[in-house]
Amino acid sequence: MVTSGMSIHLGGGANVAAIIDKYLAQRKDELKDVTVRTFLDTHSYEILRVDPRGDVFKWYSGFVMPHTRSFAGDRGCGMYAPASWHLVPDIVRRQYAFDILFLVTSPMNLNGNFSFGLTVGHMKALTDVSRKVVVVVREDMPATFGGREAKIHISKVDQIVEDCEFETYCLPAPEVSAADRIVAENILSAGLIKDGTTLQVGIGGLPNSVLDALPRAGIKHCGLHSEMLTEKMVDLIECGVVDNSRKKLDPNKSVCTFALGSKRLYRFIADNPAVVFHPVNYVNNPLIVARQPQMFSLNSALEIDLTGQVASEQIGGLRPRQISGTGGQLDFVTGAMLAEDGAGVSVLAISSQYHDQSRIVPLLSEGTAVTVPRSAVDYVATEWGIAHLKGLTIDERAQSLIQIAHPHHRDKLAQQAAKTGLLPYGASVIMEKRNKGIIYYRD
Repeated sequence: MVTSGMSIHLGGGANVAAIIDKYLAQRKDELKDVTVRTFLDTHSYEILRVDPRGDVFKWYSGFVMPHTRSFAGDRGCGMYAPASWHLVPDIVRRQYAFDILFLVTSPMNLNGNFSFGLTVGHMKALTDVSRKVVVVVREDMPATFGGREAKIHISKVDQIVEDCEFETYCLPAPEVSAADRIVAENILSAGLIKDGTTLQVGIGGLPNSVLDALPRAGIKHCGLHSEMLTEKMVDLIECGVVDNSRKKLDPNKSVCTFALGSKRLYRFIADNPAVVFHPVNYVNNPLIVARQPQMFSLNSALEIDLTGQVASEQIGGLRPRQISGTGGQLDFVTGAMLAEDGAGVSVLAISSQYHDQSRIVPLLSEGTAVTVPRSAVDYVATEWGIAHLKGLTIDERAQSLIQIAHPHHRDKLAQQAAKTGLLPYGASVIMEKRNKGIIYYRD
């Protein structure tokens, strides 16, 4: 089916066509110049293992995950396709064409439709620009509710493959650190989440810690409008914290564009009309996000500099390493900033240090990609406090961020900030407990 010179797509998220990858890798010696695209890499691709230099398979990814970080590091960051995810469907339709799309779906229903299941994203756009659509059916892929862009009719399918070898990927529960729990406590103590808040959170120990804290805080009547649906969100729905009762768009519905988690999560969303999967150009569209009541967006960062620039996807250096992707982080930051009710909040959370190195730095190093520009950053949270950067000058930002850095690094950061001109009038006020911009401080 795949021949030399073709451009193919293997899908992404829980919908990676792993069975195609397996048998395609076995044909390495008979193929050449095959372009393979993926996103949300939940699979350690066999084509990359058997062809580490990319002599046969030219691989490009829209979002690197742990399964492919080493391959991305070996090949270089040129294999990454940067884009804010809400723009990707339009980009695909305008600029791409594929010979074959391998589309993982649930089994066909009585109406002849195959549900995209756990990953809607920009899948419909991929079907629109593919010369041949091959549906890869998995029995354990749940059928999910959504509109026209969450399914494909058999009349639009060229071939069907049954995958009896690979189960749908389940995401292990992330580890939760003590720092994660403290940052979550800071966010709740600062009052950034209230009754009726609409939630968007990412994945990891910190977002899970925030969601875990909501029932204990007595928060209620929350909504979900989130790029990703996770298992902890199911907990909030089942305990009544989330009821979507105050949403004007999609009332009484939890909205997402993809889901990753355990079999329990997949059973919960299967044929559940209260959970709706929409394409990413709806879910992540900043203008749609802006219409959610009291929108709260929480995302994690790798590094932030004292001017407020946020790096969440690429580690700098002479040979930058792509370790994730832009995804929807900037989409939701922008949407919260444009909130129609004026109550939008976006929090970029970061552990203050990693391996005894400060993750708050004077300036981002050469080769580091900026995921969120400083002009769009709202709140920054660490285990030492929360800084509200919007409207602050550079020196006010620097002082606020130094104050929520790890205590071991504050003096050095202040010296570096003064040396680089970020503190033109001196650093004497840095040690004041409530600098301008600090909305919550932990001794």
